[in-house]
Amino acid sequence: MNRSRAHSAGTVTLFETGKLRVATEKSRVGFALGEKTALGFNYEIVKAFAHSMDLELEISLVNNMDSAISGLHQNKYDLVACNIPNTSEMQKKVNLSVPLLNSRQMLIQRTGNDSVAPDTLVTDHRMLHNQKIYIAGGSPFRFRLENLSGEIADTIHITEVESATTEKLVKAVSEGKIKYTICDELQARKLSAQYSNIDFSVPVGFNQHFCWAVDKKSLRLLHEINEFLNDFLQSDDYWNIYRKYY
Repeated sequence: MNRSRAHSAGTVTLFETGKLRVATEKSRVGFALGEKTALGFNYEIVKAFAHSMDLELEISLVNNMDSAISGLHQNKYDLVACNIPNTSEMQKKVNLSVPLLNSRQMLIQRTGNDSVAPDTLVTDHRMLHNQKIYIAGGSPFRFRLENLSGEIADTIHITEVESATTEKLVKAVSEGKIKYTICDELQARKLSAQYSNIDFSVPVGFNQHFCWAVDKKSLRLLHEINEFLNDFLQSDDYWNIYRKYY
């Protein structure tokens, strides 16, 4: 996609350092190092945004969403470029961009081996009563699980693992180290090719939008991001990135 933008005086003052400071997670969804170059779904898109604004991209790897949001409020980061579900709880904390993806949150469990009989697989939410589900530290998935616990009128034990990513927790399920985690359906489908013994057939929520986040005060930045995304998400460049990671 060929895109250029003249900087208004307001845009120049917005990025006085000439940098776009971005927090994302260490994973193929966020940022990772390949054999020859950096990669990642959100990284490739935010890189295109920084290029369109003539900004140097500064990446910080933050695998705890609460820490990333706190960094926005403390002006450590300009943008959190992760797959953040658009929930009312998240909207209270930050401003969310237009959605980059639409997906469901799915339960990840182990199957296809002798240690797990077919009749022990969770097929209904009520089977999660008194079960422990692991999620990344500060993950917004907690809100959905807390609501689900109320819906089944029973306790679901939520364990947050600091510095973990969804990819690492899916791997831990595949290796039998933990029983359950949560992953968005698009990412789960991609990871199932790598971990053939995981099941992601049980949704724990409805389809929802996944977005980026900026601080509540960063209205001009939000406008620039949304203007870029509204254009970029219709381009071949976006769909080439999408097919690469999903």
